[in-house]
Amino acid sequence: MKYFSCVFILSLFININLVAQDYVSPVDFDILLSGTFGELRSNHFHAGIDIKTQGVEGQKIRSIADGYISRIKVSTWGYGKVIYINHPETGHTSVYAHLQSFNKNISKRVKQEHYNKENFELNFFPEKNELIVKQGEVIGLSGNTGGSNGAHLHFEIRETKNSKPINPLQFNFKVVDNISPILKKIKFYCFDTTLINGYNTSKVYNITKHNNNYTISEIPIIKGDFAIGIYTYDQAEGAYNKNGIYSIKMYVDSILYYEFKVDKLDFNTTRYINAHIDYCEKIENNIKFHRCYKLPHNNLTNYHNLVNNGIINFNDTSIHDLRLEVKDIFDNTSFINFKIKASNIPFTKKDISKNETNSIFFDYRKINTFENKEVKIDLDKFSLYESLNFTYNSFEKNLTTYSNFHKIHDRNTPLHKYYTLKIQANVPNSIKSKTYIARTNDKRKFWHVGGAWEDNWIETKTRDFGTFCIISDTIPPTINVINIFNGKKITNQKNIQIKIKDIQSGIKSFRGEMNGKWILLDYEHKKNLLKYTFEDNFEIGKYKFSLIVTDKVGNMSKYEADLIY
Repeated sequence: MKYFSCVFILSLFININLVAQDYVSPVDFDILLSGTFGELRSNHFHAGIDIKTQGVEGQKIRSIADGYISRIKVSTWGYGKVIYINHPETGHTSVYAHLQSFNKNISKRVKQEHYNKENFELNFFPEKNELIVKQGEVIGLSGNTGGSNGAHLHFEIRETKNSKPINPLQFNFKVVDNISPILKKIKFYCFDTTLINGYNTSKVYNITKHNNNYTISEIPIIKGDFAIGIYTYDQAEGAYNKNGIYSIKMYVDSILYYEFKVDKLDFNTTRYINAHIDYCEKIENNIKFHRCYKLPHNNLTNYHNLVNNGIINFNDTSIHDLRLEVKDIFDNTSFINFKIKASNIPFTKKDISKNETNSIFFDYRKINTFENKEVKIDLDKFSLYESLNFTYNSFEKNLTTYSNFHKIHDRNTPLHKYYTLKIQANVPNSIKSKTYIARTNDKRKFWHVGGAWEDNWIETKTRDFGTFCIISDTIPPTINVINIFNGKKITNQKNIQIKIKDIQSGIKSFRGEMNGKWILLDYEHKKNLLKYTFEDNFEIGKYKFSLIVTDKVGNMSKYEADLIY
């Protein structure tokens, strides 16, 4: 018993020590947030905080504590240029993403790895204690690399042992925020035999605010099972951004019925955001409702105190009280109180639409397939978040496509796993290598999905429903030089800049060489810009510069120039 008590006290001390860790700010100025932990993003919850960098790149970024660099990644997309630092004393890893550049010591090691791999894309793990950093040391400069949409620092703290992100604002970083979350809309969800105000249709109410009290305009009359969703966001002083909230609680007649909190995330489950939000509202109206109930296949662990998975049913005709409580990490809180009138109005079976008549039931717990003479699809079990009535339609091809248009269910329905999609078409062998499956919309804009041919079937994998067809790409990428030309003397310039672009399938790879040897070209895809910066020891002489750019179906463009330095 004494042993257990000592272990418990020691464990408690360690945990308190971790939370109380005196980290320094990663930036030299006041922290203003353009994104919060757990914020609703495309296909994932935001795993860190986004710190504004005063609208510019090139700000000094500092390590929050002593440690060693455990990972460095350079990517065209995602986090761009990013550093991971392990802090053994606390058991945490800090992450600094979208950097413009690394400090001199780190850059030297990164460049060595680029040349070893002969690749701009890089993901490597230095030896432990190879790159040691001290608290407050400048590790790089802020930027806008990768999937960033503006200059900022994406900053994370993770548990080193399992790489799970935890909310950085649980620590001692100073952020001024006295503004409570904003509540905008409430949605009442109906199910098969639900009536809301006499209709078997979900209903959205605008939320109004009077003297700090939020409310809706009427008392809904509801029969049967129903659920609640809320559109809400948070703001802070000095920033206009619509940031994410920290927690939501729902009370039904004073009973805590549902709680959602984002103090920790798991990369293995973050895609379940598509079950947490109302995905259809996101696609159709660009509004992200938090569902205050849990879909059947939703493995998020951020829910607490769930009653009936958040689904409500009143077996009476009384008026009931509902209350939603929305908080940010600083405990600023907004409330909305409203009433529901329970009803016993008989449910009249709704008409079955033509779509439903021609649909096939897909059970989310099982393998599901569909095929005809032109298309085949195979979904693994648990690819869906809930069971559905699957629908399919086809439309005649046009002059730009090699197949009919195939509407695979509905783009408003999310998928958790990739499924196999096969499309049949009689495509001449001479063009097959340049064709691929593309997803399209009503405006006939196309997005490359990919595919490999076997006989007259092309097969790919995708995690989207929607409309698909087969198109070709025979146009090679474009190469536009900015500051060089054949025979140019480049002694007085610091770099070579070239713009590359592919308007159809997209750029797959590029390779630059100087006198036949690979050189590091930094790629900024948002600007379509390749940049080669001359080394300090770049020698005087004549050089043959060459660049090859390849798209996703193998079309290739090449540029060469003789240069004098």
